[in-house]
Amino acid sequence: MDLLVISREFPPHVAGGISYHLKNLYSKIADYGHNITILAGRPQAIATTDSIEIPNSFDINWIDYYSLSGYHLQFPTALYNTLRGFDIHAYDVALTHTEIPFDLGIPTIHKVHDAKHIERTFSRNQMGRLIKIADSALAKTRRWTTQRALDRADRLIFNSKLTESVWKDEYRISSSTHTVYNGVDQEIFYPRDVPDEGYVLFVGNSPRKGLPKVRKFARDGPHPVYVVGDITESKNLRTIGRVDQSELAKYYSSALATVHPANFEAFGNVILESLACGTPVVVSDQCGAAEIVDESCGRVTTDLSEGIKSVSEISAEFCVAVAENYSWDCVAETTESVIKGTIGKQ
Repeated sequence: MDLLVISREFPPHVAGGISYHLKNLYSKIADYGHNITILAGRPQAIATTDSIEIPNSFDINWIDYYSLSGYHLQFPTALYNTLRGFDIHAYDVALTHTEIPFDLGIPTIHKVHDAKHIERTFSRNQMGRLIKIADSALAKTRRWTTQRALDRADRLIFNSKLTESVWKDEYRISSSTHTVYNGVDQEIFYPRDVPDEGYVLFVGNSPRKGLPKVRKFARDGPHPVYVVGDITESKNLRTIGRVDQSELAKYYSSALATVHPANFEAFGNVILESLACGTPVVVSDQCGAAEIVDESCGRVTTDLSEGIKSVSEISAEFCVAVAENYSWDCVAETTESVIKGTIGKQ
């Protein structure tokens, strides 16, 4: 099949986890013999990275726009202008990873990676008054853009049932929906030969991801807490800043457990990464990845102290076995099935 992938970002122009997701997913789909063309946003205001290797088989067409702030308006506008001279009917299906508020003219699958309308309720608490006014204005345009994109998609893929639920609470959805959980790169995240150091690991730096709960646990609990992220240290809590993925795998492997008491997380790749490194997890039910956690590899609870106690004897082998069900090969196979079903439906 000839597949057209559309996204506001793509390596080496990396702003978030979506770039890693696209590289891993479509590398595997290309291995199945499909041709991959990518219309990728190139925002001017973000730095590039050379740490992500992209297959030479990808045909990447760059679309320049200014900033990820307001990308929901900037990128679709730039895309529309690009498509005027682009033969979109040469492709079997379009896979959009950014909301596109107009009809592309070919079967379209839209994948939902986040829930901005939920996430912004947490970020607004840290905004000044003028920024809040601008954010409120942008939110109205984002809602309009998003609803139009949903109305024009033939099928929707959500990265968790939680994400699907909060979107259905906010938007009118009439298309067929599918849940395809994220994958984990087991060439990077695997049990490392490092000492067990008895600390609890948290990856994040925001209240939305549960930082205040982690601080309280560290202050009152028996275990030191290491935080991957730029935060202020406090009692029994040590920050290790930002690290690359290979180094992060070592921190997972040395930890007693990884905690993620999120107030909202559409998926939460840290859960799969930790499991792949053989480390059990304690996660809230407001994290999409909690849907893949059972008692063989972790606990779904908001009580961090009890959760840590109950996972302390879990075997690393059980954790790895769960993660193996979410390899990028598995994600690609499921996505390919949705693609074939969409084309066959037309």
